[in-house]
Amino acid sequence: MKQLYTVGHSVYEPQDFVSLLKKYNINTIVDVRSTPYSKFASQYNREILKHYLKKNKICYIFMGDLLGARYEDRSLLFDDGKVNFKKVQEIKSFQDGITRLDKGIIKGYNISLMCSEKEAFDCHRFGLISEFLNKIGINIKHIYPDKVVSQEELEQLLLKKYSKKLPQANLFNPDITDELRIKLAYELRNRDIAYNAITKEGDE
Repeated sequence: MKQLYTVGHSVYEPQDFVSLLKKYNINTIVDVRSTPYSKFASQYNREILKHYLKKNKICYIFMGDLLGARYEDRSLLFDDGKVNFKKVQEIKSFQDGITRLDKGIIKGYNISLMCSEKEAFDCHRFGLISEFLNKIGINIKHIYPDKVVSQEELEQLLLKKYSKKLPQANLFNPDITDELRIKLAYELRNRDIAYNAITKEGDE
């Protein structure tokens, strides 16, 4: 089965970050930050990070222009200005990014997507990118400091978090499936974390 990791750089010391990557034999980092710079951890600014990873024999590829979470195009937004992940998944640039990831996996690269948030559940790498990759048959593993969590485990967290807002299967609603509930839960998470093009707040 095809496999891909994700990780958030958070405020790890660079050597600790690299140790975490090497623990899972990651040899390629794909940066999916729309803006590959950090106010709080300058060691993860694009050029500095690329140089440091190269010294440690890890390839750095920037794909925030294809797989980032910030959009201003109104056709990709909800009415309140937040980015609609489902619409983003349909555009050519996003699809091109997915194709590049797939080709890299096929070529044998052990890839991890990288964004800034330590917690994948709070990041578009889970709700936008990994959700799509998982649907097309790529196994996703999210790296944490002391463990790896699957996409399916985070989906169960989704269902738990939004259980009171999701329809329940019962005598009067027999067509409510787990698949539908997960789909609706992803949309709720999308609305909670997405970048807002009006307020300039949100993911990343």
